[in-house]
Amino acid sequence: MPLVMFVDDSETALASTRMVTDTMPIEVKQYLSAVDALQDIRNGVTPDLVITDMNMPVMNGFEFLQELRTIAGTARTPVLMLTTETRDELKQQGKALGLTGWIVKPFNPAQLKQAIGRVLRLA
Repeated sequence: MPLVMFVDDSETALASTRMVTDTMPIEVKQYLSAVDALQDIRNGVTPDLVITDMNMPVMNGFEFLQELRTIAGTARTPVLMLTTETRDELKQQGKALGLTGWIVKPFNPAQLKQAIGRVLRLA
């Protein structure tokens, strides 16, 4: 089963994503900190998809993405940004860093499911 890693400093956001993904054929790991997520990845957890927030304390979504790209085995892992940010310059910056897609909060549950399904090529 594909592993989807959610990184968001908001417990409410993580609970929302959990409700949406409960019926999907995926394994889900959730992190309140990008630093904790990176530690697990460095310790061998290999996500098939990462969905991260942009605005988080200690390490933001772009910093997390840049770090993720330096770890063997995750250089090409798809990453979706799930954020309240809508500015085009941020979307362009994310694309330049290798971001796969951008989903704006509050998200539509069907849209999130569709994005996960498309990236993981779920039937």
